[in-house]
Amino acid sequence: MKLLIVDKTTEAQARCAKRIESFSRGDLEMLDLKVKLVSDKDFAERAADADVVVIGSGMGEGGIALAHQANALNPRPQLIMFVSDDAYGGGAFRLAHSAGVRKVFPEGGSPLDFLQELVAINTEFRREGRTHEGKVVVIAHAKGGVGATSIVAALADVCGQYGKRTLVWDLDVETRDLSRSLKVSGEEARVVSAWVSGDQEINRDTLRTAVIPISNDVAVLTTPDRLAESMDLVCHTESMSIASRIAEVARADNDVVIVDTAGRLGPATGALIRNADVVLVVVDDSVLGVTAVDLFLSFVKSVVGSSERICFLVNPFSGSTSSVEQIASELEPTHQLGDRPWRLPPLVHDAKAGLWPGSGKTLYSLGGKQIKQNFERIAKELGLLGMADGEELSAEADAQAAEGGVPRWFQKIFARKQGGEVR
Repeated sequence: MKLLIVDKTTEAQARCAKRIESFSRGDLEMLDLKVKLVSDKDFAERAADADVVVIGSGMGEGGIALAHQANALNPRPQLIMFVSDDAYGGGAFRLAHSAGVRKVFPEGGSPLDFLQELVAINTEFRREGRTHEGKVVVIAHAKGGVGATSIVAALADVCGQYGKRTLVWDLDVETRDLSRSLKVSGEEARVVSAWVSGDQEINRDTLRTAVIPISNDVAVLTTPDRLAESMDLVCHTESMSIASRIAEVARADNDVVIVDTAGRLGPATGALIRNADVVLVVVDDSVLGVTAVDLFLSFVKSVVGSSERICFLVNPFSGSTSSVEQIASELEPTHQLGDRPWRLPPLVHDAKAGLWPGSGKTLYSLGGKQIKQNFERIAKELGLLGMADGEELSAEADAQAAEGGVPRWFQKIFARKQGGEVR
């Protein structure tokens, strides 16, 4: 986020910039601040390139005129103004707001208030796509044996093949299936232990020393190298802030972050689920698989808060292509999630792809054409790749889009619930 500080003198500019120097390194990295200082005389030349313009208190009454000038030159930047304590008490903020200033602070105000406003602006920019923010996908499952680890590795491989800088985070502190399958191990795990013990700060520099690259665009973050820190990370309540901080820094440094929760539910995974862009629940179509998801949803829905971020990926035990419809028809009457969580196609079976662990490949790279297309479609539906220029959806997807994106089988489920029928 590009910040332009404007004031009459270099001393006044530096005084305003000191507020930013008081921010923690983590906050600076999260906001990705790039600060420039400029006088009011040179402001017009720099205004077009700014995301946020901060007008210093040294501008006095000229600050209002500068705000009007900023809006005339480029209405895109957000405007923040500092005024003297006396002017603030005299109602200067009223005139400032009429000039398009977003927030007015007194000169003697707390830097924390300034930081909170920058965080709010940055959040808005992220929603609008104006700043870089990697997507965090948390892979969860209600019972073991559904192939979640294979799916994590395959999705990371897809993203890497599409040139997305991708981080895979292994949270399986007991068996480390993902790390072992990818043949990943090393002293980098000591950094993760140091994060948990509080001996090292979580920031971009330490994150880059903690990850283990497995290709040009994909790296793995392993569990701590010591048992005590491993258990603290997944079980202790303090791990909520640690896990959130790791995800926050990873999001800022990568295009995609994929978290393998290993099916664990605890403080850390709860925090990650709460803050994830997508919670991908892997389920099979066995009786135990469906009933397990039924219970699992009771917890996940309360943590996620909105079904818009939940998505199911069915890995059918039976091999049936209609398994998504069957599972949805059993769970929807109780949970009423709507059609969006069920939009992913089920996985297809490929016997050769089952040989991937330890091979140096993944379910995606080792599988045949059909399974490759399957994972690419899944990754695109999750928003991990985006749609390439000129690329067209399949005829089935076109038909669904014409119906508002709602599959025909899903319409039939709700028609039956309401005593009607879709023909």
